[in-house]
Amino acid sequence: MRTVVILVCLFGAVGLLPAANILPNSSFENWLFGMPVGWLTSELLYPGSAVRDSGSNTGTYCVKLTGGDTAAFVSTAAIVTPGRSYYFSGYARVPGILGGSFVLLFLTERGDTLGDPELLPVYYSGSSYREYTKWVTAPESAAVVAVGFATLIGLEANVDDMTLDDTVSGGITESPAFSRAYGLRPRKVLAVAGSSGFAVGPAFLFDALGRRVAGRPRRGVYFVIPER
Repeated sequence: MRTVVILVCLFGAVGLLPAANILPNSSFENWLFGMPVGWLTSELLYPGSAVRDSGSNTGTYCVKLTGGDTAAFVSTAAIVTPGRSYYFSGYARVPGILGGSFVLLFLTERGDTLGDPELLPVYYSGSSYREYTKWVTAPESAAVVAVGFATLIGLEANVDDMTLDDTVSGGITESPAFSRAYGLRPRKVLAVAGSSGFAVGPAFLFDALGRRVAGRPRRGVYFVIPER
C-alpha cells in the first residue's frame, strides 16, 4: 500500500485535470532513469524486467515486460470520484498463448482495497497489438484507482497506450470500441445534452456506460456516432 500512497502523492493531481484520460504518460513516450515517467515498474527490483522498447503500438516507445522467476509489472494510480464511471483501454502484444493481465483496483484514501481487482487477461496476438477494454465504476468510499499490467512468471508482453477516461470530464474523445461495434465512424461527445439547444441530428446516441439511448436524453455526457 505504501507504493500506492507514493503514487497518489506524486501523480494524484492528474485525476483533477479536465482532460478525459486521467493516467499520466499513457503512451510511455517519456522516460527518466530507465522508468516511464509517472509509473512504477519491476525494473527497480529486477533489472531487465521492464524496459523501454521501440516496438510500440503508437508513438515511439512502449514498455517491454519480461517475467523471469517473478512477475514483471508496470503500475500507476489516479484520483477517482465515487460513483463515477471510467473507461479503460490498454494495448498488449503477446508472442505466447498467454502474457499476463491488465489490472484495475480501487482503494480508499487510507489505501485499503475495495472489492476484488478487475482483471483483463491478455492472449496471443502475434506481431500485432490487441486492445483490451473495460467499463468500471468507482465504488462508494473510493479515492484512488491503481492501474497496471503484470506478466505471468516466465512470460513476456509489450504494453502501450494505457488510458482511463473520466466519462464526466470535458474534452472526452470518442472511444473506438463503439464505432467498431456498429461499423460506424465516431464523431464527437456532447456534454450539453438536455439544454434547449441540444441536437444530434441523425445519429446513434450512447450513455457513459455504452447503452443505447432512445428519445431526448437528460443533461449529461453522451457518445454520438452519426448514422450512415
